[in-house]
Amino acid sequence: VHSFFFQDVFSCGRTNVVFTMCDAMLTPEECDVDVCILGTGLTESLVAAALARYGKKVIHFDRASSYGGNWIALNLRDLEAWASTTADIVTTSAVGDGEVTSDSGVGCTTTESEEPDAAEDSPGDARNESSQPVGNVAAPGFDISGLTLVDLDTAEQPSCFSSRSLMWNPLGNMTEEALTAVRDELKKQVNGFSIDVVPRMLYGRSDLIDVLLESGVSRYLEFQGLKSARVLTKDGLVSVPITKSDIFQDPTLSLSEKRILMRFITSTLPYVGSLAFESPAQLGVDRAHQISAPGVVGAGSLEGVDPKQPWSEFLEGQKLSPRLREYLTFAICLWDWADPSHTPPGRELLVQEGLECLGRFVSSLGVHGNKAAMPLLYPMYGVAEVAQGFTRMCALHKGLYVLRTTATKLLARTDPETGTHRIAGVLTNRGEVVRARSVLAAHDQLVQRRAAVPAAAAPNPTVVCRRMTVLTTGPLLAEEGLHLCVVPPSSFEPRLANLVQVLQLDFSTGTCPRGYYVTYLSQAVYTSHAAADFQDLQRVLVDLLSRCSEDTQCVMRCTYVHETVVDCGVDAKERGGDVFAACIADGGLEYCAYPAAVPQSLPMNELAEARALFLRSSAHDGEAPSASSFLQKPAQLVIEEEGTAMEELSAFNEDMQVFQNVGVPVQEEAPSPECEETVVAGQDGALANEEKIHHVVEGFPVNG
Repeated sequence: VHSFFFQDVFSCGRTNVVFTMCDAMLTPEECDVDVCILGTGLTESLVAAALARYGKKVIHFDRASSYGGNWIALNLRDLEAWASTTADIVTTSAVGDGEVTSDSGVGCTTTESEEPDAAEDSPGDARNESSQPVGNVAAPGFDISGLTLVDLDTAEQPSCFSSRSLMWNPLGNMTEEALTAVRDELKKQVNGFSIDVVPRMLYGRSDLIDVLLESGVSRYLEFQGLKSARVLTKDGLVSVPITKSDIFQDPTLSLSEKRILMRFITSTLPYVGSLAFESPAQLGVDRAHQISAPGVVGAGSLEGVDPKQPWSEFLEGQKLSPRLREYLTFAICLWDWADPSHTPPGRELLVQEGLECLGRFVSSLGVHGNKAAMPLLYPMYGVAEVAQGFTRMCALHKGLYVLRTTATKLLARTDPETGTHRIAGVLTNRGEVVRARSVLAAHDQLVQRRAAVPAAAAPNPTVVCRRMTVLTTGPLLAEEGLHLCVVPPSSFEPRLANLVQVLQLDFSTGTCPRGYYVTYLSQAVYTSHAAADFQDLQRVLVDLLSRCSEDTQCVMRCTYVHETVVDCGVDAKERGGDVFAACIADGGLEYCAYPAAVPQSLPMNELAEARALFLRSSAHDGEAPSASSFLQKPAQLVIEEEGTAMEELSAFNEDMQVFQNVGVPVQEEAPSPECEETVVAGQDGALANEEKIHHVVEGFPVNG
């Protein structure tokens, strides 16, 4: 069992392993750890990798049979099963209830209750395969002496995703024969899909990319660069110009709009310095770290700018036309709210935040790839790969991973004199007693058992994201590749409730087979009712399909609501609730937040949350790790990268010396097609050197 298990750990991929045994898999020595983590989402995986690299003994559980938690990527069969149930993950049965007397004579009482029914299996769905319960509270060889046991709810599976639905041939424009033929073909390629539940793009220059590079996890990952950003208008799809040449060559902008836009860009360059506006000769090999990162220069440094002024008023004062304002706000800044009357309180876009959003976009231009490269990256095979990269790092630092494992009881040590409680670990569904100084859990992995369902409170307005994933036989955004499109409310009549973001993926991202396209549509809404109203997304889908060729069919549509959930759901008045509350207050038990519903397509606070959890973890036992200790780059990797960089720098300097000796000027523009092959092969032109420069600067693999 152990050798097979470790093979799965280091592959860090999906597993269809079925554990039919009910005995303990782990030894007491393996269950004696510093940190026990429940859930393999992005935040949990970041913390696990950081703690393991820092030298802590980590054990990492997930009740599902695949990695990712709420960040999971599903194949087509699993997506269909996920959409047909409210359960996110496999439900495992409790190990047993009743009164237990420890060897020391201390009575440990647990709540008597019937075992929950096993989850109903979906044919072929690895996520719904259940483990069998064991008959005792603790497996043979494990000791629970002196511990207080608190029952956990293994039947309820809270989720941030609701109103799930999946439909084949949703528009009804395919014949039965055609649909049957397509579904038969898809059955043969079911594992060729990797569909994200929470799709996310990453800025080429961002804290998360820096952590991937610094930690070395980037070696496990590949990224696809975004090909274009577009806006759907009443006149059709329009590409958003992002460089000087794009602006001057854009046929849809008037001459005055081009001049005004260039003046605006020039006025903000001191704040949002970018590699995209530097030539190779000006750039050198050390300039990437000299250019100010977005947000370093305050908005107050821009003469005559009020950082608290509404962004819309600021752009209007810059004489930008309405469509240029839409381009900047929605396609460049990727702001999620279009109508102030439907925007959550305190979420109006102000100049300070608008410039920060603009800075993140512009400063990422050309960082990975040539200087016209889009600043947004998408992980190959889906966002879940990023979390799996960190699970691989944790495993390489002796972290132990066990899937299809549920915590059935919370363990605490109770001081007999003061009555205070401190976390001691958890009990698994196989009866393994995991002793830990710190327990970190996703909300849906460690749930308090309640005697009664709490009364439903009056609905309050909250932020949700309506999501729609569609599978088509042709590209919705006019051409193949990874493309982003925003749809302002004014593009439709009657207006949309809010803007819609559309992200198109194809086989080049590794998320679907060749000949098929996965497209994510999303819309942020601030509402207290009708959250599952997908009419706006449907209107956008139908409009995009009407602009495609007749061969493009919508084969499948999956809809769901991504909710904002912030409360871990602990009730101190419930039985054992005082133990829960005390462990949380003491810092020994902590919860990770659900994936944020907004921003729709960008990471939110996952990295900052993971760093904070690492620094304050009770596993440090009085130590005070520095902020630089979070996923610090290994010494051997630093030495290796320095050697590689010096070799490439030396080769680059030799090439530059050749230019000076022969008097060949460094070209600003890409070479003509007829000489392109010669230039790249001989490395004696601007294009080859530009690619080399970017490789030296970042050394980061990007496909496309």
